[in-house]
Amino acid sequence: MKKKVLTLTIDKQWFDMVVSSEKKEEYRIIKGYWAKRLLLLRSELEEPFKKMSKDCAKNWDSISPEMAKYCFGSPYYKVAPFTHVLFINGYRKDSPRIEKEIEGITIGKPKKGLCPDKWLDTEFFIIKFK
Repeated sequence: MKKKVLTLTIDKQWFDMVVSSEKKEEYRIIKGYWAKRLLLLRSELEEPFKKMSKDCAKNWDSISPEMAKYCFGSPYYKVAPFTHVLFINGYRKDSPRIEKEIEGITIGKPKKGLCPDKWLDTEFFIIKFK
């Protein structure tokens, strides 16, 4: 399989946990921006999967977690074929970075200690990595 990298910028606290292998999943809010990056869509079952349109992605901005899970498991959506995730701590060219192999992308609630506590009852896209 051809290598395809998802690039994510994260804060130092979480970056250090990724480097030390304490953190093996990253969370992204269920909104159009992330749905468009992480999911592929097909409008009819015969058509090939393709990147989501901007209009379709906007619909994800008001979607409920239950509906997101339903769409995620339907035959009309599939996870984009990312093989690796590149974590960058900052926005400079020389910012620290580390690449990890992706195990899968799902929807669920975060684990305690791996995100701010205020988000523990919120559903997210979960990017699991080795």
